[in-house]
Amino acid sequence: MASILNPVVGRILLVRRTAARYLAVLFCAAVVCLPAAAAQPSPWRTLSNENGLHLEARRIAGERFDELRVTTSLKASPDTVADYLLGKYLDAKNKNIRRRFIQRGPEVAVWADVLSTPVAADRCYSMRFERKDLGDGAVRVKFASLDEAAAGPTPDCIALRSRGEWLMTPTAEGTRLVYASLTDIGGNTPAFVVKGSLSSAAVSSVRKVVAGASGLALPRGLGD
Repeated sequence: MASILNPVVGRILLVRRTAARYLAVLFCAAVVCLPAAAAQPSPWRTLSNENGLHLEARRIAGERFDELRVTTSLKASPDTVADYLLGKYLDAKNKNIRRRFIQRGPEVAVWADVLSTPVAADRCYSMRFERKDLGDGAVRVKFASLDEAAAGPTPDCIALRSRGEWLMTPTAEGTRLVYASLTDIGGNTPAFVVKGSLSSAAVSSVRKVVAGASGLALPRGLGD
């Protein structure tokens, strides 16, 4: 009887092991592959295209706010733009910002800000700029807020977090500049209330860099 049952039992165990491996593959596809696909950003959509500035936005899974992208061109080299970003751009005074530098150099800058406005609680963040030459004259300056953003000067200072990059690509006329940023202002303010302000801030930042790197005066209204 044992000699008869052993092959049958063996086939049953083989089927069970095969089924288990098959289910494991399906499980991997369900819990790993599908979320990875779902995490892909949505396509960019145009918000505005005025005065040589192309503003776009896209949804990022799990984020409250859209990622923003501004594309433009200017008659200055990528190196000049990068030097400005890690130099005068960070030195510019703003009546609403108190800034303290932690590290400062031509390739890396780290600083802490407290942003104060009359109509909202203070926002605190620490930020890092890092420059990298990509070859063929292109330069990237990546930025990201650091964990120190949560350590504000007062307990009610709300952490703001942001990440993105400035990408400078050489052209026959100078530079193609692409600025991308994903910012969460923190707190409980609904995203739809401030999305217009974030878009305006992104465009204003690019306008400042274009003017400053080109050696021009800032457009009226961009001094702060």
